[in-house]
Amino acid sequence: MKKVRIGVLGAYRGTSMINYCKRAENAEVVAICDKSPVALDMQKEFAKGQDITFYDNFEDFINHDMDAVVLANYANEHAPFAISAMKKGLHVFSEVLPVQTMKEAVE
Repeated sequence: MKKVRIGVLGAYRGTSMINYCKRAENAEVVAICDKSPVALDMQKEFAKGQDITFYDNFEDFINHDMDAVVLANYANEHAPFAISAMKKGLHVFSEVLPVQTMKEAVE
């Protein structure tokens, strides 16, 4: 079975998904994005020996070769990132309610 290639937006809050994928037979983290250099450095330390690409901006991250994105960032920021990912044809997992307004929900 082919593993689902997952990108995680949010290096701190995304740690649970990152840890799950280390043990999963059906999924692997291939990219992690966070604007915090400290958060990225922490995940780089944990990811030694794994083939994970790290990004400090969403625009580059969203173009990584992956199947799905986990949104583990601030809840009020989920909708724009989810919309962008879905427009790229990616599956989106949101750890919280993904929208703040009806307009975002429609999009």
